[in-house]
Amino acid sequence: MLKSMTGFGRGTYGEEDFSVVVEIKTVNHRYTETAVRLPHFLNPLEDKIRKTILASVARGRIDVFVTASYTSGDALQVMVDKPLAKAYHEALLEVGKAIGVEDPVFNDQAEILSLARYPEVIRTQEGLFDCDAYWPKVKTAVDQAVANLVNMRETEGMNIEGDFYKRLDIIEKDVEAVEARAPQVVREYEEKLLVRLKDRLRELQPETGVAIDPERVLQEAAIFADRISITEEIVRLKSHIRQFRTILRSGGPVGRKLDFLIQEFNREANTIASKANDFELAKTVVEIKAEIEKIREQIQNIE
Repeated sequence: MLKSMTGFGRGTYGEEDFSVVVEIKTVNHRYTETAVRLPHFLNPLEDKIRKTILASVARGRIDVFVTASYTSGDALQVMVDKPLAKAYHEALLEVGKAIGVEDPVFNDQAEILSLARYPEVIRTQEGLFDCDAYWPKVKTAVDQAVANLVNMRETEGMNIEGDFYKRLDIIEKDVEAVEARAPQVVREYEEKLLVRLKDRLRELQPETGVAIDPERVLQEAAIFADRISITEEIVRLKSHIRQFRTILRSGGPVGRKLDFLIQEFNREANTIASKANDFELAKTVVEIKAEIEKIREQIQNIE
């Protein structure tokens, strides 16, 4: 089954003191590129999150957004810098002396509140967080997000695959029309060329005095007519169509294979257009190239 590179998945996990939300967004990209944004205390899990996602996503630009809440009692610690508080107290005494107040008496409660407001006296820091213990919970949310993402990519891929088959059928019918018309184009070209050669030789005969050899004229006309033959290009184009269908049925990441193959489609179509000096053929080839271009655009979004 084809997978689109465009998709979105969301997963959650929640309990009394811990909750996490994982959102994954993917878009088309030539290679695999992953960016993970998560809370500071979950940083040690970044590699595990990335590996879990890449086990199911083979190609594309992957943006991962993780938000989490940890409300356990040891999640946050309030620290008091006692030496700094004492230094501020002694500094206040020095200020009193500086303005002529010896041994000032402070209101204990007021001084405590005042010192608590000073920078760095009271500070907070994250408590110890056991990432390994919480990884199964985070992984539950990651797995859910990946499952939703893959489901969306597969659904979109299924729609694109259906469109591929429809356009391949159109191209195949047009190639059959070209194949049916090609022999007549060669015959018409050969007849016109034969007439021109004979007319030209008649013009030159009085000057050269060489007799016209009908067999040689026919041979030369056939050689020139063979140069506009598009049989090889038709055979290759039909082979490419069969190969495209085979790749679609093979499953797995096939975007790069299809991208290369559609370039071969385009090369054969261009060669046919340059060789076939015929209005009907040219018109059909334009239709073929239009369908090839639509397929090429869709391939850019295939994993």
